[in-house]
Amino acid sequence: MNLEDTPGRRDLTGHPGITAHRFVSGPDQGTRWLLVTLNLIEPGGGIDPHYHEGLTADHAYFLMDGHAIARIGDEQHEVRPNGLMVFRSDVVHGFRVVGDTPARVLRLGAAPDGVATGGSVFVDHDWRPGGSLS
Repeated sequence: MNLEDTPGRRDLTGHPGITAHRFVSGPDQGTRWLLVTLNLIEPGGGIDPHYHEGLTADHAYFLMDGHAIARIGDEQHEVRPNGLMVFRSDVVHGFRVVGDTPARVLRLGAAPDGVATGGSVFVDHDWRPGGSLS
């Protein structure tokens, strides 16, 4: 499957500035557990901090291009090209693209019950250096 074969979505709650292209989404596409999405993200866009209720899936985001700040629990980390962000579903997580260039991020998720996304509970966060991690 190629990028032009997957329509992009821009209507995902808590995903500002993202066009998400879903390549594989579990049982509907012949896999048992796997979710694979390519996210094209504008500068300043990303995934708002959240955790998942009722979801036993973890996910990883591979930053192919661009720079990001990731939140994992109470910590923030700089992520450069070819960096991997690994998020547990039950820990607050998210990331924001920083700088003037867009980012390309490959998302990989898997769950033993085939449900690798959903149940998102968004929380407030200040992405500025030294910002609040509430």
